[in-house]
Amino acid sequence: MLNKMIRPVKEIKETQNRYVAIESFGVKLKIFSDRKEILDEIEKRIAEILPAGFYKKIPARRAVHSFSVRRNRAYKYVLFKGKQKIEFGNEREIFLKYLDWQLRLTIAEFAVERVFLHAGVVGWKGKAIIIPAKSFQGKTTLVKELTKLGAEYYSDEYAVMDSDGFVHPFPKMLSIRGVTDKYRQTDTAVESFGGVKGIEPLPVGMILLTEFAEGAEWQPQFLSEGFGIMEMLSHTIPIRYNPEFSFKVLNKTVNRAIIVKTKRGEAKDFAGKVLSFFEDNAL
Repeated sequence: MLNKMIRPVKEIKETQNRYVAIESFGVKLKIFSDRKEILDEIEKRIAEILPAGFYKKIPARRAVHSFSVRRNRAYKYVLFKGKQKIEFGNEREIFLKYLDWQLRLTIAEFAVERVFLHAGVVGWKGKAIIIPAKSFQGKTTLVKELTKLGAEYYSDEYAVMDSDGFVHPFPKMLSIRGVTDKYRQTDTAVESFGGVKGIEPLPVGMILLTEFAEGAEWQPQFLSEGFGIMEMLSHTIPIRYNPEFSFKVLNKTVNRAIIVKTKRGEAKDFAGKVLSFFEDNAL
């Protein structure tokens, strides 16, 4: 009976190797699969979807959040978050792209002592310009054009803010649409078009609320701190899980920044106006 309960050491080691486990911004998570080739690919993708130096490997037993990639009779790929099935399909790349997004989102939701805002960020003359926006609103394109004019690149996905309202770099490769088709993203290094990454945390100088509209002209309207926070809430990732800390950080952020709202036309023409306006109006 005792012999049946004891698994060989080799078998235990193989089971442990079925996980990729990492820690990023204090968030500990693991991904399980019984297919080694899937885990190898996931591990490679993590190095691409998170900025270099912003995560480390950990033992799987320390993980708090878990994902698993399985298969069944109907689908090659089935994704579980904990015990909940959240995605399935047969297209490998589409499935893994969804997993990429879920991993980054989990980090953004539960980051320790940080508030993640869905936004593009650049640095300009010692202050940060935050551009909150949802996907398909052109924030990456605008960030790219701003960096081409000399702004420092901080992120095209998340503004990462500390308890004092300072913005920290999250310099992943820019996910640019339109290179191959309208919807597919191509990861591009900021250095490929002459951009420079920001390094130091910055106070926020301007919060720019904008979205593309065909033929729109530059017509900036100043918003109060209260209206600014209301506009930012839908972009604040941890608001459901840590509302008190999120509001604290948002209040500190808007206290030292101007808040501007406007429609915009083409990013190439708009970027120069943004920087000039910021220089003329920054607190």
